[in-house]
Amino acid sequence: MFYQLTPNGLIDQPILQESDALTVGYINVETLQNLAPTLGFSPSTVRQCREEVRYFRNSVEVYDTYSFGTIKRTTGDENGDDCIALYIKKGLFLVVDIRDSDGSTRAAFEVALARFSPKALSAGKLIFAFLDAMIEGDGKILEDKEFALSEGEEQILCNKADDSFIAFLLAERRRLLLWRNYYEQMIDIGKTLGENENALFPRSDLRYFKIFTDKAERLERGVRALYEQLIQLREAYQSMLDIRLDSVMKIFTVLSALFLPLTLITGWYGMNFKNMPELSWRYGYLFVATLCLTVAILLIAFFKKRKFM
Repeated sequence: MFYQLTPNGLIDQPILQESDALTVGYINVETLQNLAPTLGFSPSTVRQCREEVRYFRNSVEVYDTYSFGTIKRTTGDENGDDCIALYIKKGLFLVVDIRDSDGSTRAAFEVALARFSPKALSAGKLIFAFLDAMIEGDGKILEDKEFALSEGEEQILCNKADDSFIAFLLAERRRLLLWRNYYEQMIDIGKTLGENENALFPRSDLRYFKIFTDKAERLERGVRALYEQLIQLREAYQSMLDIRLDSVMKIFTVLSALFLPLTLITGWYGMNFKNMPELSWRYGYLFVATLCLTVAILLIAFFKKRKFM
């Protein structure tokens, strides 16, 4: 699918036609392979478009007459990531659909086409609109993650965090790392385009890349704040586990201290020496039972006074 900018707006073009007017296109890898020799694109860039998704990253390569970029639009789940490539020449902007599992990349492209008036449209504005649409709504996603972490804090405070909580923390940590890398690389893309090394854009368009870079930096700072919150949450969870362990150890300590004197008494009279008068005394059993009970009561009272129980 190609569009050409005319005085009457963007006109659909079934094939790419040479023109001085701005032309934009949303194509697949097969179409790219057919167009690359004609447009002078390096074969290495085409090969990158055919790589496996897991090898993709966000970057921009600057050539003499064009710029080539790749974007792996992260969802926090590697299996759900979308991948696209960008070719930018004077008067030409191509988006190569490598993987679009949910149609979001195509939707972002259509949003970008409709964002600015055709009379004021330029390549820089269109690229900015597309990149901005790619990260539109990410603030809401980060906000939802913040609420999820806040719910985790409430679980810890209410002592409701179970064994699955650590799995939740590890999964969120991995997602936040993916998001942080994603925004750092998007910032690099915005800065590289803004440097305009191959003079593809007029000076008036460069401010749009600065706007995009600033937005990506705000999102990246938001991810860092969430990551710090996650670390604090993990420390709070570890403290909760330590408190639970201390409680268990306190119980064992109290039980050991409670039964140690009773064990001593039992062992003492269990020696059965002949010269132990209590063994033959009429009230010997009652005496020992009363002694053990008294010791137990005194120890329990002592532990409660010291708030061990």
